[in-house]
Amino acid sequence: MSVGRLSLVILLSAFVCPCIGESQKNAPSQASVEQEVLKVEAERDEAMQKADMPVLNRIYADNIVIVNTRGRSLTKEQRLADFQSGDLKFLSFDQGDCSFHIYGDTVILNGRANSIVQFHGKENRIPRRFTLTYMKLKGEWRLVAQNETLIDQP
Repeated sequence: MSVGRLSLVILLSAFVCPCIGESQKNAPSQASVEQEVLKVEAERDEAMQKADMPVLNRIYADNIVIVNTRGRSLTKEQRLADFQSGDLKFLSFDQGDCSFHIYGDTVILNGRANSIVQFHGKENRIPRRFTLTYMKLKGEWRLVAQNETLIDQP
């Protein structure tokens, strides 16, 4: 490498590296992102138990994709209608075994739910695995995708 090119690389590094450092300093830590999403998830859990439509409407993105344990794909309007009509009730909530995968303003949350759910009067106690995808839209974490799968019982 010639002296001129080396000088150019050093000069560019002096300008670029501080910018990279600044953006990393301003980026939220993984732990803080996890806490933000868990806070929204706790709000959603409580709202589902109370059928709190304004909270659910705020958390669910307008174009959310929901795949329930029966493999049925639902829109936001369909899910909210289930809560509003009382066809879907969460009688208890127990989630755990969570893992986070953070990609900037997108968080994928995987976990296990042992909740008691009533759908059209039929109670379901079968544990399930879930995958939730949250995105930060206009400064707020919104649920954009949800998928649930029943766990086989031996």
